[in-house]
Amino acid sequence: MDGSSTVPVRVKAHYEKYVYPGFPRLSSVRGCDTYALNLEALWARFNGERLDPQTGQILLAGSGSFSPYPTAMANPKARITALDLSTANLHRAKQHTWLHLHFNVDFLAGDLTQAIHLFGKKAFHFIDCYGVIHHIHDDLAALQTLHALLKPGAFARLMVYSRCARRFIQSARRAMRILGIQDVREVKALYRKAKLGSRLRECLDATHEAAFDSGLADLLLHPYAKTYTLNELLGKLEQAGLEPLWFIHPGALTAVNAESARLRNLEIERTLTVNFALFVGRKEDAPLRHEWDNAKADRETWLSLNPVMNKFLPLFPVIPLRPAPRLGFENPAIDLPGKFLLSRFNKPVKRSSIKPAHRETVEKYCQALFLMETIR
Repeated sequence: MDGSSTVPVRVKAHYEKYVYPGFPRLSSVRGCDTYALNLEALWARFNGERLDPQTGQILLAGSGSFSPYPTAMANPKARITALDLSTANLHRAKQHTWLHLHFNVDFLAGDLTQAIHLFGKKAFHFIDCYGVIHHIHDDLAALQTLHALLKPGAFARLMVYSRCARRFIQSARRAMRILGIQDVREVKALYRKAKLGSRLRECLDATHEAAFDSGLADLLLHPYAKTYTLNELLGKLEQAGLEPLWFIHPGALTAVNAESARLRNLEIERTLTVNFALFVGRKEDAPLRHEWDNAKADRETWLSLNPVMNKFLPLFPVIPLRPAPRLGFENPAIDLPGKFLLSRFNKPVKRSSIKPAHRETVEKYCQALFLMETIR
């Protein structure tokens, strides 16, 4: 039923019918909430280098109908390619992006597993593949394609379904197939008949996606949705020549090994409630990353504002503002003293020159990616 020859066709048909996510065309995001998509800040985080934003190449591998807009907002000078199986998704994504006056995105219909043929020798600094791999039958081929399309030092952001976290949803999906339910209206009718406390009601009440048709369809009617244990995911990454760099799902620990151990324990206890979200990089780039880690300990570094924060900081009100969490933890609120402190980093500041009274706050801003650290 889930043969590799039919899955892409059925997945494409699903998203042609249910554009995902189904946000209204004029839906907007706060500019400051796109900080974790900024290529310059992410490149500094993993490589300790400043990247010329005009040379930046970003691929949205499975862009859906919305992500090109916030990505373009976060990277107005980069060149962004939105790749998706569904022309309906791409059409809606183009509308979102153009309505908000961002025109640095190219929209391309295609299959991620065939992307090497689409792009030839072109490679990218950042590939966003969020919520996509688990919908591809040949997931290893998709991960190998990501590896092939990454420049040296580049990285990809992934989110894949956790078997433990998704077990009740997967049970509900199987029930839909057994009952022959193929339309959202039928799912809604079944939900209305479900008793309070029933598994279906609990399953749908626990997720915001059930509140809109395309989310409900993606949740229960998607033709292919694979789940992973942590070891299965890490094994696939290993086979594809990739390695985890930073887990960013809610509650994640900063250190990769410590977070991996925590996740395995939660899986054993069957208490894991989040899907896996992480940045990955090419294994052959590990020496470059180790060199940057060593340099941070031994050499002078410079701190400067994430370009997104630099752009939107003057617009922050006097009342404290907390940018939305995007990296697995709640962000520190930016109050008036914090705003004044961040404004000092409009131009690069030597780490050694930071006053002791400010160091703890500066560290929090660095962790949150409001500040970026580089050798030069």
